[in-house]
Amino acid sequence: MSSILFEKKRVDVNRFGVRLIAILVGLCLSFYWQALPYFQQDLAAAVSLHHWLLPGLFSAGALLASGLALFFIRLGDWRRLVLIGGLGSALALSGAALASGALWLMVCHGLAGLFAGFGLSVVVSCLGDTAKPVSSFAWALLVQALTAAGLTFLVPSFAPGIDPKQVLLALAGLAFLTVLLSRLLPTSGAKRLSLLSSRNSEADKQLLQVAVAGLLIFLGCGLFWSSHQLQFETVQPVLGLGASAIMLLLLARVCGALLSAVLAARLGFLLPVAVAGVLVLVAVFLLQVKPDKTGYLTAYGLLGAAGFFVAAYVMGLLAKLDSSGRFSPLILAIPLLAIVGAMTVSEILVGEQFLHWLLWSGMVLWGLGLLLYANVIRTSRQLLTDHNVASS
Repeated sequence: MSSILFEKKRVDVNRFGVRLIAILVGLCLSFYWQALPYFQQDLAAAVSLHHWLLPGLFSAGALLASGLALFFIRLGDWRRLVLIGGLGSALALSGAALASGALWLMVCHGLAGLFAGFGLSVVVSCLGDTAKPVSSFAWALLVQALTAAGLTFLVPSFAPGIDPKQVLLALAGLAFLTVLLSRLLPTSGAKRLSLLSSRNSEADKQLLQVAVAGLLIFLGCGLFWSSHQLQFETVQPVLGLGASAIMLLLLARVCGALLSAVLAARLGFLLPVAVAGVLVLVAVFLLQVKPDKTGYLTAYGLLGAAGFFVAAYVMGLLAKLDSSGRFSPLILAIPLLAIVGAMTVSEILVGEQFLHWLLWSGMVLWGLGLLLYANVIRTSRQLLTDHNVASS
């Protein structure tokens, strides 16, 4: 009887409609990061805060939620978790739009991230439970990249002087939309906690190694991006890059996510990460030997494509190794921890006038993460066999 119930739930999470709803819920709850350019600077300046403090608090709140979700993601009702997350985030963002003081604004952004993190933990768990998690995460990243590119292309054309509080209210509306979408999600996933899975120390060891490798890779990408962004702000007036660099980066992310979605069923787990590593090295080389407009634009595109290309494979491998599903929120926690870490390290190094350390520290972290990741793949023959069978 239990096996019949298990198979039924597994079919549910693999349905196209369920995956689409999960992707839409994730898009609505993560739209805060997409909309940062439209409220970050003005809102922080209005209350005399550092421009990275509010998004940092939102990210830290989501990170805390993903950590807490480790204890109940397989025990709680997914629909209720998304409902609570969407409603709480909507109320917090509405409060931020009405806030006038710095402290209240900080509290609201932190709470908005906390509640959004609960809903996003359900999203990554749902996508990770599918038969081909790499493909599921790749399509989710593709939707994110397309949305960011479309937003950048369309919004400035008809809303040049948009009020940051209006942006927060719009974000609150999107968060509230997830309350309605939550009814279309399954109440639980395909993976189940069991005594056998809880004692599989070898699988847990591999999962921990991939988690550490993923953290190093994402943190390396974050430091690369911070270094490149700061250098771009310095050379932009000289080279006249303008908005073309931003749009190129967004389109490169679209290409990277699309490539991972198309190739997810044809490649193993090692080759894509190695290719992304080569792209990052080429970008670093271009910044050193060709610091002109062409070099910066090319490096900009390579970094964007590599980051989104490798993300789907790292997240998919984490989901594949987690047979019980109890560590699913780690898939969300790792990139969030990398975002917060990259923000913190960037502020420290820039404050100490060691900007060039961002570039090299990012490359070292990326290399260490890639080596650890490759070691897990090479020592896990069964993992590669399972992937090839599932992809055939």
